[in-house]
Amino acid sequence: MNFNTFHILSNLEGWIEKISRRGYLKLTRESTMILPLAILISALALGPAAKPISDAGDSSGIRVVPVPRTPEPATSLLTIAVPEPGKMLNNPVWIQFRVEGYALGADSQFDRADEVANSKMGQTIHVVIDNYPYFPINEPAIDPFDEQGYYYYQSYKFEVPYQLDEGVHTIRIFPARSFGESLKGERVFHSTFFYLGSQDGGTPVDLSKPYLTYNEPSDQFYLQEGKPVLLDFFLTNCELSQDGYKVKVTIDGKSSRMVTSWQPYYIYGLKRGDHTVRLQLLDSQNKQVSGPFNDVERTFTVN
Repeated sequence: MNFNTFHILSNLEGWIEKISRRGYLKLTRESTMILPLAILISALALGPAAKPISDAGDSSGIRVVPVPRTPEPATSLLTIAVPEPGKMLNNPVWIQFRVEGYALGADSQFDRADEVANSKMGQTIHVVIDNYPYFPINEPAIDPFDEQGYYYYQSYKFEVPYQLDEGVHTIRIFPARSFGESLKGERVFHSTFFYLGSQDGGTPVDLSKPYLTYNEPSDQFYLQEGKPVLLDFFLTNCELSQDGYKVKVTIDGKSSRMVTSWQPYYIYGLKRGDHTVRLQLLDSQNKQVSGPFNDVERTFTVN
């Protein structure tokens, strides 16, 4: 039972007696004794309520504030061309994707670019292999024109910047603004799986079930004390609500909040040094949703 619940219950009998004397409520002496007990039992049965997201700080001085999504073009489209689902590959691993309606390398012309850390790489594609931290891509396009010479889409090819073990792997990609915020349209996120060297060593992740993709904060940006830090993630196959799926945000292992709306957030009050953010996808019963991507923690540095 939290402090507020205890305070209300401890004073409830006195309040009931006062309003009964004033004629607002007709109660017998027995009912004034039973009613607080009934309310107490109900409160204990409900258990502790989840702490909702708000701009109120806690004892650590950290605040998490929801901010609007940055407007995004409805025509943007992102697809993985290589590898095909279930394809067998070898190191080094090369990935190819196609993007429409989104200019990579350009600076995002929004006020948010001045409010939080902004990258000189401009707009990029964030690439997540398995559950490793993302790496950004804005390589030059390899085929910007079709056979008749008309511009139709941009295709990009890049090498995964680290060696992968044999077995099954998952790739997730999505566009991001120059300040790190992910686009959240229906056609801008793509995921698939492939094998490296052998089909032994694991079962592909079921990408048709609800899962979370951690985005920001990360060490890809130079984060400064005194400026808000962007908190951002991507959701697949589920929606957030007060009585449905939620995301639990834990900062530095002690400051926790529940997120019930899929949008960016600003984290205020982070001091200079290393910090952690942990994101957990929860179901309507506040239990963690099964899956390897639904409990992710990242470390980043505020300068």
